[in-house]
Amino acid sequence: MSDSSKLISLIESLPFSFYSLISLALCYNKNIILSEGGTMQDFIAQFGSFAPIVFLILASILPIFLFPPGIFSAIGGYLFGFTHGFILSIISALIYTSAMFFIARYFASDYVEKYLAKKLSKKQYDTIFGISENKLTIFLIIYRLIPVLPNSVICYSYGLTRISFKKYFIGNLIGLIPGKMIWLHFGTTLNNIGSMEFIYGIIIILAFAFISSTVAKRFNK
Repeated sequence: MSDSSKLISLIESLPFSFYSLISLALCYNKNIILSEGGTMQDFIAQFGSFAPIVFLILASILPIFLFPPGIFSAIGGYLFGFTHGFILSIISALIYTSAMFFIARYFASDYVEKYLAKKLSKKQYDTIFGISENKLTIFLIIYRLIPVLPNSVICYSYGLTRISFKKYFIGNLIGLIPGKMIWLHFGTTLNNIGSMEFIYGIIIILAFAFISSTVAKRFNK
């Protein structure tokens, strides 16, 4: 395998570390998050009292098309504060993860199977599709707490398993909360770049990225 192929494989198998770095770069880049005009947060903010609805719509739809969810959580914290941003981010996350689950289960199972065949190693495939429903729920929580697979792979994979939507929904909710809280907290510090709180936020995100990378390397062996 060439170095470029290894790099692509690494990026695909280590989503949290990759998307964390991408999201951090986008958040820090003033042309993306904190510029004076033409940015995602400015587009949302211009709707005034309807901004939360616009945010909810965008944050529920774009991640289905592989847009990094962490960015929306950061924007949610930046625009609406931690509490309101948390509520909106969790609702949107449950919407897009549920949509991807149902797409795989009822509408595009053949396409999803081909997609997963390219993304999952044999060990990963056996782990997801060869265990009981209760273990699937536990693994889902773990995958969300320490994301060793891309969000899209997790959602689409689980749509093809034997797990009920109820258990998927509950496990998903439990596993999503910590990561959303980290990104939301980071978003609330974007008004004061350079502060100790902002630096702590970056350190926490990078720490999770490192843990995810380390676990994923072991998981992929």
